[in-house]
Amino acid sequence: MSINILLTGGRAPATYYLARLLKEQGDNLFMAESLPRHLCMRSNMFEKVLRVCSPNENRHAYIQDLIKIIKKYKIELLIPTCEEVFHIALAHEQLSEYCRVFCEPLNKLKIFHHKGLFINTLRDKFSEFIHVPCTSVIDTTKTIDRAEISDYLEANSIHLDNEYVCKPAYSRFGTEVSFKKGAEIPDLLYQKKNLWVIQEKIEGQQICTYAIADKGLMLMFSAYQTNDSVGLGATIYFEPFANRKLEEFVRHYIEEYQYTGQIAFDLILNGKGDFYPIECNPRTTSGICLFPLAKQKQIPKSYRVGTETTMLSLAMLQTLFSKNILKQIYKMTRAKDIVWNSKDPRTFFSQISSFIYLLNESRKRKISSYQMSTLDIEWNGEE
Repeated sequence: MSINILLTGGRAPATYYLARLLKEQGDNLFMAESLPRHLCMRSNMFEKVLRVCSPNENRHAYIQDLIKIIKKYKIELLIPTCEEVFHIALAHEQLSEYCRVFCEPLNKLKIFHHKGLFINTLRDKFSEFIHVPCTSVIDTTKTIDRAEISDYLEANSIHLDNEYVCKPAYSRFGTEVSFKKGAEIPDLLYQKKNLWVIQEKIEGQQICTYAIADKGLMLMFSAYQTNDSVGLGATIYFEPFANRKLEEFVRHYIEEYQYTGQIAFDLILNGKGDFYPIECNPRTTSGICLFPLAKQKQIPKSYRVGTETTMLSLAMLQTLFSKNILKQIYKMTRAKDIVWNSKDPRTFFSQISSFIYLLNESRKRKISSYQMSTLDIEWNGEE
């Protein structure tokens, strides 16, 4: 039986792929997006693609826009996909009066998003599956001088000669990540005032997981290695990574916190085969793209595992010049593009026009295109 579903975050390829999966199940889709130009703007998969106010421009107006859409089009399920999820989570109770909201309320969701608080959710738990990296949090917006920062680092056993990962507690795409020795950290943190997470650097392979859960029950799971990416953050080639221990960690985590919604983990797999979770994204990620585009039957008392190899082909083209060209061409022949859809070809070309829009706007504001892609929806702890 089909239902009316409202998606947000039409700018993201992962959101478009999620829409393709839902369409295969026969659901009626609607899109709400605040960017004037975005990936899904001309897609024929949606009954309506609607422009809404930016939540960072006026959160109240944004929520009211969503409520109007929900009421007008008889929406039964709201699925937030990008960082607007936190604004929606803040209004979870209000929106839930009109339809089901597929995410946790903010008081629960924000703990997973904060890169330091997330690590606290792992402590003294899940030791049979993962190891917890040494992690400290320091708010340098409230520190006086370098000496105070140095004292804090010393008190938290940050060693001068060891290398650490320094990142804001709320950040995305790895754009503000720095690798510093302990002796170099005070200067960085003093110059760039922020809520910082200092984490031991774990050498190894980055693994990303993704899951969909409902009331503590894992419904879908996927994992992939980060081999081809843009910068430190955005992966562009998605090949399934199978590991039973990793699956069990995610399943137990979801069960422990009775989680509802989408949740993704970034982990480091070291040379000894140990997993170190480093951060969590409680929203849609590219892990959704590992599930085959076919109508699915409900599997009782089990969950689906993503087995499809996919890619962002336009982004992969750049790797032909930076890596072994024959190897990259071979990889591309084995993967399906997550945006190309013969039933909806205009969307493939919309990714070009939407990127040009982001590039032009980012130049005007003198920020990166990645920062521009989330500027109107990102959430950094404000309530």
